[in-house]
Amino acid sequence: MCGLCGIFGESADWSQGAAQAEAGQSADPVARRRVRTQRIALLNRLLRPLHLTVSDWQGSQYQIGSATGKTLLADNLSQIWAAVQTLAGKPYDPLIL
Repeated sequence: MCGLCGIFGESADWSQGAAQAEAGQSADPVARRRVRTQRIALLNRLLRPLHLTVSDWQGSQYQIGSATGKTLLADNLSQIWAAVQTLAGKPYDPLIL
């Protein structure tokens, strides 16, 4: 996938909220990137104890990385949690801290 796909928009996910989902891919790209950056910052705070990080991958996916260099890509929050469990090697529930 080329980098332009990330600029033009990502697929809507329940985690984006109703307003963003209704706006779809025609929503303001600057606002969409700002929300995505805030989401990544929050994820990194949650995953810090597991020594995992989340970063943006071309504006279309999330890259989850471990301290040992293993990485997985995810499209949405559901896939992020599955990747976290795979990389951490144990079950992870983001609602139980």
